[in-house]
Amino acid sequence: MDLTKVKAVVFDLEGTLLDRKKSRDKFIEEQYERFHDYFVRIQQADFRNKFIELDDDEDHDKPEVYKAIIRDFHVDRLTWKDLFNDFEMHFYRYVFPYYDTLYTLEKLNKHEYLTGVIANGKSKIKQFRMHALGVEDAINYLTTSETVGYRKPHPKIFEDMLDQLGTLPEETMYVGDDALNDVAPARAMGMISVWFKEGEAEIEPLPEEVDFTISTLEELLTILPISKEES
Repeated sequence: MDLTKVKAVVFDLEGTLLDRKKSRDKFIEEQYERFHDYFVRIQQADFRNKFIELDDDEDHDKPEVYKAIIRDFHVDRLTWKDLFNDFEMHFYRYVFPYYDTLYTLEKLNKHEYLTGVIANGKSKIKQFRMHALGVEDAINYLTTSETVGYRKPHPKIFEDMLDQLGTLPEETMYVGDDALNDVAPARAMGMISVWFKEGEAEIEPLPEEVDFTISTLEELLTILPISKEES
């Protein structure tokens, strides 16, 4: 594999550039405290576990998450809309990058790699999260399912990114944490696939679907042809 041909590095957002676990856990903890007077019969751990059980990390599903919480815990004097409005009002405060997110992107920019993000969801929300992470200026292109009309793992959303970058699949590296939505479809497109594995994964990619596995983003700087002195 000739990595000297790589011109662009494309990332998933949640769970790859954004520390999904830290962001979600902190939000759940503080949302529980904000509504503590209504949750007198609910333990924080139970609220957290229910939220995580129901949540699929997509913005569109939050009303259903809160409807189920209200129903399953028999919450009185509170509606799912109250919790959802709180989510929309406060979640921006709980957007945490990994410790090496900005460092890695800055080094890629320094060495003239094009950068992109492919994300399922609404463009405005994804743009806001990138801004909150502090990476907006380090990303050249954003492709979302809202703008393309197809969600990962559909090839159309990957094709849209390649069109924006102006690169061939073999000139493009894709980094993501999801075996089914990130790694496998990127490899099927002919991209160089990198699996960002943090902790235990429910589903692992097949050996033929992944070219590299990393546990920190800055490992990309050792995979790509960037010397330690330069990086």
